[in-house]
Amino acid sequence: MTTVLDATTQIAAIYSDVFGGDLMRYMLGAGGVYLLINTVLSRRLAAQKIGERPIPQEQICREVLASLRTVAIFAAAGTTIAFGERSGLIAIYHDIAEYGIAYFWISTALLILLHDAWFYWTHRAMHYPPIYRRFHRLHHRSHRPTPFTSYSFNAGEAVVNGVYLPLVLLVLPAHPLALLIFVSHMMFRNALAHCGYEIFPARRDGRPLFGWMTTVTHHDMHHAHAGRNLGFYFSWWDRWMGTEHPGYLDAFRRVGQPLSPSSLRVGMVLAILLLALGAGGAMADDLQGRYAAPGLEIIVEFAPCAADASARCGTVVWIWDPSGVPQWQVGDVILPGLFFDGRRWKGQLTSPRKDRANRGTVAPHGPDLLCLKGCAGPICQAQTWRSVRSLARALESAS
Repeated sequence: MTTVLDATTQIAAIYSDVFGGDLMRYMLGAGGVYLLINTVLSRRLAAQKIGERPIPQEQICREVLASLRTVAIFAAAGTTIAFGERSGLIAIYHDIAEYGIAYFWISTALLILLHDAWFYWTHRAMHYPPIYRRFHRLHHRSHRPTPFTSYSFNAGEAVVNGVYLPLVLLVLPAHPLALLIFVSHMMFRNALAHCGYEIFPARRDGRPLFGWMTTVTHHDMHHAHAGRNLGFYFSWWDRWMGTEHPGYLDAFRRVGQPLSPSSLRVGMVLAILLLALGAGGAMADDLQGRYAAPGLEIIVEFAPCAADASARCGTVVWIWDPSGVPQWQVGDVILPGLFFDGRRWKGQLTSPRKDRANRGTVAPHGPDLLCLKGCAGPICQAQTWRSVRSLARALESAS
């Protein structure tokens, strides 16, 4: 019974953290694009507005509520990934040198390319009439979409989209930073595709400058002509399979604008928003080195655990006054089996002064700080630990 209760508590804690990260990503992505494109820059981008866009008053409210359900389903997929890593079914490596920098970038590109293929074919299947009503109809209720439409899915569609990442990670080892790039890019492109303003630049002849990418016009036409323009990031599947709308290029010419100083500034702001998306969900993905607890009571060295290299263990390597912490000796593992859930390290934390473990998290903040947070039921306490190297630098500068 205790084991089941502990497992349930652990699952709930991981799910809560993943849900918070996914919700933050949605609000930064959809809300940020809406604030920037549809509000702040709407007048400047008036010539790039795609058609008249009367948005029903209740539409955004409906989209946000549906998106909360989608976030909940995506968080379940993220929790599955965390436990899949622990069981060894999913390979998430934490040292880029383990596979090399070339593999890091190749795997990141593959995550995006394979997702585009997954999206096209599942999206096309969801337009099959017997499936459409149950899986995809809600998304198309937004005839004139907004950035908040990006997660407005039926539950079935959210599951289909959510299972992609756990499935692909069964065969494609990935670094947490690659996963962060993937999910941030996915959210950003999704929100842009529904903003209703053509922010992708045109050539001099009016065609898209990046013809191999889907534009805002490309996806906006999908909401108006449901069986056409089914691709997500790239336009090649629609071209290969004959599902691109024949009037797409003409529609793009009416709103596409060549590059200009103002459009470059808009692009820079969008790039900053994309970086903010990554930063909003990013936590340092590795946990190694020596850190001192408050008051210099003990120094703990974090390193891969002997039994599981994907986990991190904290071993006592120095004690200021052994009589102050009689329950610990140099060489004791005070923080066993911390696992990375995509955002922070989680496991059982033990206070240097108390021989009692509680669930908690360890989050690196920059190269020299750790924030440790342990919870006993609803009551939580936090500590900040400093790296030994930062203390050494401080001593050198003081002398």
